[in-house]
Amino acid sequence: MKLWYSKTSPYARKAIVTLRHHHLEQKVSLLETTMAFDAKAPHNVDNPLGRIPAFQTDSGQWLYGSYLIADYLDHFGQNSPLIPSSKSRLADGILENAMIVVAERMMRKESDWWHSRQEQLLERCLRSFAQLEKDLDAFEDDLNMGTLTAVCLVDWWLLRQSVLGVNLEDEHPFLIKWAAQMNQRYPELADSWAPLA
Repeated sequence: MKLWYSKTSPYARKAIVTLRHHHLEQKVSLLETTMAFDAKAPHNVDNPLGRIPAFQTDSGQWLYGSYLIADYLDHFGQNSPLIPSSKSRLADGILENAMIVVAERMMRKESDWWHSRQEQLLERCLRSFAQLEKDLDAFEDDLNMGTLTAVCLVDWWLLRQSVLGVNLEDEHPFLIKWAAQMNQRYPELADSWAPLA
């Protein structure tokens, strides 16, 4: 089995944490991608869609998207499954909105229309962060797809905070503290996040 990933992808991180949670490191080859848009890079040659994360089973079947990959790995797991958790979808939604803003700000010249759209997405993210904080009480400190997604979201946001222009530490310090505690409690979380190392 093979997993293509990027160090800075919160989606790839979810797949890696699931893999480590189930102690599958010896069964899955981790293939880091560093040249995402190079057509001759191995992940683009072997991986039909060129998407990250991507997972190839021993039978050659391709799986795309962290949720589908995590679900597949849960079936091989030695520990309790990380799925289901309906609350993980809120954190996924925040992450998707924020990633759009980062991509647009890094790649596009700003116009009034784009700036307005980005601000609207950021406002939605901040409203959703408030709901996510409320949902954390239900998550507690168990590792499941909801908590995994929320930690990946918070850590990724902190990485991209200067591009997003919203200081999460000022807006939601409880989330920052909670994510740090989760990273400390679960080695598979802490070990999976070193984008600048």
